[in-house]
Amino acid sequence: MKRFTLFFALMGTVIISSAFNPKPIESNAVQLHQDSKIELPDNIKEIVEAKCMNCHKPDARNEKAREKLQWVKVPEMNKEQQEDFIAEMFEVIEDGDMPPARMVERNPKMKLTDEENKAFMAWLEKEEKRLKGK
Repeated sequence: MKRFTLFFALMGTVIISSAFNPKPIESNAVQLHQDSKIELPDNIKEIVEAKCMNCHKPDARNEKAREKLQWVKVPEMNKEQQEDFIAEMFEVIEDGDMPPARMVERNPKMKLTDEENKAFMAWLEKEEKRLKGK
């Protein structure tokens, strides 16, 4: 009988406590972190999917490119990683190193058009300003 009473007392406590469980409060730190992520606008996503993802995705055959950058991980980068990423992207786009010449020779449509290049650079500049708080 004591077990029966104890069981129902515990069950009652669990039910009552779950009914009055307050909603968790979202912290400002979480919101600030979410706002500080790199955003890929649709036009940039299209360029990345068409010109970059073949080599820079988790299941890419090119191990070196896959290890260097995986675009699916870009939105999860911390601020320091974002700064490094933006700086490196400026360099490889300005120097014409991406996509690599070998890739463009085999598949000329992989080369960034002038319009894509300008859009990509404008996006990088916007992200750089966001990171610097301007």
